[in-house]
Amino acid sequence: MKIVVMGGSGLIGSKLVTKLRERGHEVLAASPASGVNTVTGQGLAAALDGASVVVDVSNSPSFEGAAALKFFQTSTGNLLAAESAAGVGHHVALSVVGADRLPDSGYMRAKVAQEKLIEDSSIPYSIVHATQFFEFVGRIADEATSGDTVRLAHVLIQPIAAEDVASALADVTVGPPVNGVIEVAGPQQFHLDELVRSTLRKRHDPREVITDPHAPYNGAELHERTLIPAAGSRLAKTRFGDWLNPAPELPADTLLSAVDNARRGVVTHITIKDERVAAIVHGSTLAMAQLLAVLLTNEMAASALPAALPAAFPWASPMTADELKIFAGELRKAVVAELPERVERVLIDWQAVGEVRAGERTT
Repeated sequence: MKIVVMGGSGLIGSKLVTKLRERGHEVLAASPASGVNTVTGQGLAAALDGASVVVDVSNSPSFEGAAALKFFQTSTGNLLAAESAAGVGHHVALSVVGADRLPDSGYMRAKVAQEKLIEDSSIPYSIVHATQFFEFVGRIADEATSGDTVRLAHVLIQPIAAEDVASALADVTVGPPVNGVIEVAGPQQFHLDELVRSTLRKRHDPREVITDPHAPYNGAELHERTLIPAAGSRLAKTRFGDWLNPAPELPADTLLSAVDNARRGVVTHITIKDERVAAIVHGSTLAMAQLLAVLLTNEMAASALPAALPAAFPWASPMTADELKIFAGELRKAVVAELPERVERVLIDWQAVGEVRAGERTT
């Protein structure tokens, strides 16, 4: 399926293009730099030729109300007309959670006007409302800064990682048009002033955040729940703290050392994100599996699995990388579920696979 992503070189667009291509679709990343301009109409007809879906994640170069309104009305109008002529069957657009609750914001009024054009067109559509991106928390602070102080309201915000926005858009893009709005947000709610305050502190930024109930946001005063989604919205998995302070992957040699200690029956200690994981193990494969499962429940161990499993279970050495991943997943589920019999069953079954790969057993 051919998909055209308008704004395909931006923060969200570039991630979306990659995700859609990984799913096997023909994707055109369109932008003025690539010769496709939705404001002037340049290159639109050629870009949309044969397209089934158009995703618009482009944004106004100016956040000033009148300029943003002119951009979205012109750009969206030209795009919808070109889609109609090309027979595009699904228009997907990215917009903002709470835009309709901020009539005093010129930029948000412009986004609402854009949505109205889409809703009134004859083309089936899906509009994705996203909350503020993690990546823009710093910009929020900058726009609210005067001298050495940052003035922000004590209102709720539920930010989301740009990567998760792109994933949600990818799902919507390859699905049927909903002819309505889908809201996506991060998994946690914060108060805006506190979130920015803690972020600046972690970045060793000396600016002081002052709580001000009248502090503007995109030119408008906020209420407690203006920026958060309605019940039933799609919640992403990435937590803000994990995005802000990503943990390094657990080195393979560290995991292999733990496995070696486990095989010798000693106490093994490994620190993961400042938490000590301890396991007293003996020589059994079941104890080995328990230690591995503790480590595998943390994302940092994922990259070490292909090396760690054969080290723990020599009969796994002949397995392919894909088989090792499946083996690890089944093992983790069994141990996390605290089902020793299931753990042993998984080990027996996969040992048989390893022996077949080694030529020691026939199927």
